[in-house]
Amino acid sequence: MASLGHIAVGMAAARLDRHAPVPQWSSMAWWSALSLLPDADVVGFALGVRYGDPWGHRGATHSFTFSVVVGFAVGLAARWFKRPPGRTALAASLVLASHAILDTMTDGGLGCALFWPFDLTRYFAPWRPIPVAPIGLDFFSPYGAIVALTELVLFSPVLLFALRPRRIETHRLAIPAALFLAFWVPAVWLISSGHPARDAIVGFLLREDTASASGFSEEAFQRITPGESDQEVRRLLGAPHSEGRFYAPRNQPFPSAVETSALSLPHECLSVRFEAGVAVSALDLDACKQRGIETGMSPIDVDHVLGSPSESCSQYTWSPRDAYFRLRMVCFLNGSVTMVIREWEH
Repeated sequence: MASLGHIAVGMAAARLDRHAPVPQWSSMAWWSALSLLPDADVVGFALGVRYGDPWGHRGATHSFTFSVVVGFAVGLAARWFKRPPGRTALAASLVLASHAILDTMTDGGLGCALFWPFDLTRYFAPWRPIPVAPIGLDFFSPYGAIVALTELVLFSPVLLFALRPRRIETHRLAIPAALFLAFWVPAVWLISSGHPARDAIVGFLLREDTASASGFSEEAFQRITPGESDQEVRRLLGAPHSEGRFYAPRNQPFPSAVETSALSLPHECLSVRFEAGVAVSALDLDACKQRGIETGMSPIDVDHVLGSPSESCSQYTWSPRDAYFRLRMVCFLNGSVTMVIREWEH
């Protein structure tokens, strides 16, 4: 998420917590910061914590256990500020839990470990209308602006509730509310329905240039679900445009495909990229050459040297002129689908 939704929840919580006739900006800032707290887990990347680890991004800090424990601590601290501890603890727990629930409604990344430490499964909600925001400086891009605008539309009722004057004559709201709903309801439907018009509008704004592999269709791609075999995916979509295969380092635990690009493991042939059915590059080309891997080799020949890949990702779309395009990718673990990636890429 672009975090606008989390901030909106914090602002609304502050408005519920206060009884003043005007917004209390200091209170809104505090509650919004609390709403963003679970994302503090991103500092783990710099410390070597992997995305999929229990304390990785969207792991322990996105659990209901974390929400309750931190909420209880906030309730204890509330006594120092002469606030009701029970109500404050409950509000803080709900605000923190809302962060994880909203993140499960995004259309990318990993799910959230909602039931850590009892269950490390990463969960997604069945309804996922919120687009994943680009990471880091990539957020300050045309697509990042579209994601921010999308969240602004989705959470505009929450923001209006947080910012409205406390005392306002109800009869004066009828016409503005009707006009707002006339805009908001169709906009939310368009964002959340997955209707082709949504991607067409975004593609027009981004001046997309999307090409796809022979045999690929969006309708067939929509039918791919986690757990399906790589053979079934190829039957539905055909051969991918490109493929990244990830191999276990010798005598070492295997790093996941998400983590491989961030690792610095010299003298190991960990990843080979294929296009049109032949090897074109590698994560560590010198190390791969020492193992006998050369560009132009087929996946079968590479697998014969390095063994079967534990993970792989098949990419079916790309941009011939390096512009924005609709990325369609399927990732596998031990031959079964683990992720179906639908997002805009540049």
